[in-house]
Amino acid sequence: MKVAIVHEWLNVYGGSERLLAEVLKVHPQAHVHALIHNKQNLLGTPLEGVRVRTSFMQHIPRVEHLYRGLLPLMPLAIERMNVRNFELVISISHAVAHGIRTHKDQTHISYVCTPMRYAWHLQDDYLNLHHLDKPLIGSAARLTLNLLRRWDRAVAPRADHLLAISHWTAQKIQQAWGRDSQVIYPPVNVERFFPAHERENFYIHVSRLVPYKMTAEIIKAFNQLNLPLIIIGDGPEMPHLKKVAGENIKLLGFQPDAIVADMLSRAKAFVYMATEDFGIAMVEAQAAGCPVIAYFKGGAAEIIRDGETGILFKEQTAESLAEMVIKFETMRLNSKAAVENAARFSSERFRQEFSYHIQKIASG
Repeated sequence: MKVAIVHEWLNVYGGSERLLAEVLKVHPQAHVHALIHNKQNLLGTPLEGVRVRTSFMQHIPRVEHLYRGLLPLMPLAIERMNVRNFELVISISHAVAHGIRTHKDQTHISYVCTPMRYAWHLQDDYLNLHHLDKPLIGSAARLTLNLLRRWDRAVAPRADHLLAISHWTAQKIQQAWGRDSQVIYPPVNVERFFPAHERENFYIHVSRLVPYKMTAEIIKAFNQLNLPLIIIGDGPEMPHLKKVAGENIKLLGFQPDAIVADMLSRAKAFVYMATEDFGIAMVEAQAAGCPVIAYFKGGAAEIIRDGETGILFKEQTAESLAEMVIKFETMRLNSKAAVENAARFSSERFRQEFSYHIQKIASG
């Protein structure tokens, strides 16, 4: 059976790219299609050397830096991609990949990370990030995002079957598209993490530094608490965060996987405030035996066993986080329970579950 895998942008090796790498282990002969492909940024990753068929967007100068701002072009680009000669099409979608055009003799399975978040529930973040929040240009940008939302809903029926990365995402799919989906949790390489014998006196936050991750609120909470916090990650918010962080907070920027694993193995707890569709970093922290303190909405409620492998707080504010950290300081959570919980999301489990569902649908 000829298989095509449709991705959106292959620019850095992040969560959806790790997902693609695992899907390729299930379908190693599949042909990969993506809107753009930055080969240089994928050197040294499992996607190095993978042949990728790209869209017309690949030829836009500096597209690897501009692609997020080119969101309005993406529906046209995905619809022009040709996968007509494949029996099975698997799209990995968090923006437009589910909109790939197929015909009645093909089976299209879309594994959805989220409906297009910048068109649905993160409009303000998108406008602020790309400086589109001024009155005149802001009105035009909002109109464009509204049109994208209409397109997103209109093309949702193109996929014959929908898979979702979490029950939270399944709810979002139902709200946005009016469709049901089957939940298969994404793969996490839990085997590369090991808890240290002793946990040290610092908290840790690992994230891309963009507004919706709410790192600024985490810093505000730890400025109030005056407790040691290490932040790993980079992004457009870094200059602002450096200005507001107190002396008890260290911003380390991007760090290699080995450094992240080591820090997680020693940290007292991992703190997180964003509403995530899943939340791979929270699984990785538990795999390293590190308890998680997180906002209760989104994937966190499915990943964390409240009171056992971490604790959840109810309000997305610095004050609520600070109160929960103070509570955590009086608790003793078991690292072994966290490691065992993280094993539920292993890569091997994903490959088995994904393969079973694909075969069931394809033979169906």
